[in-house]
Amino acid sequence: MPIHIVLLTQPNDEVVARIRKAYPDLHEVTATCFLVQSKQITQDIAIKIGLKGEARVEGAVGVVFRLNGAYSGYAARALWEWLGQAEEAE
Repeated sequence: MPIHIVLLTQPNDEVVARIRKAYPDLHEVTATCFLVQSKQITQDIAIKIGLKGEARVEGAVGVVFRLNGAYSGYAARALWEWLGQAEEAE
């Protein structure tokens, strides 16, 4: 399943609550960085979590990117496991 990253410029409790409700199988990297699985386009995810659209959360600033399957770095094992499972999910 496609993986998206949600990056907030600052913590926002309402947006985080919406992310957790809409994407319960998320991986929280930090309080402002989340990985979610969705077949939706990035615009639809941004609207759903309150970063865009008529129901935008006041003061919420951030972006949604769709990952292309290429990533590298040093991180907790749980992150790599989550990414592996997400790539296998359909």
